[in-house]
Amino acid sequence: MVDAAAQGRQVGSALTTAALGRAGELGARTVDLTSRSSRVAANQLYRKLGFELRESNLLRFSMAD
Repeated sequence: MVDAAAQGRQVGSALTTAALGRAGELGARTVDLTSRSSRVAANQLYRKLGFELRESNLLRFSMAD
């Protein structure tokens, strides 16, 4: 998440692009990420950068305290 003061300044795009570049340098063939659907701006950014929406079945088991 980009700090509110930096929003609209392409910081998220720059950080994500740099991370993708580094992943490529390290030999990654794919990069997956998860993002809540409520994060509309973030999801728009990811799609703009080339991420494709995939069907997912994310499951979580929470241990009782």
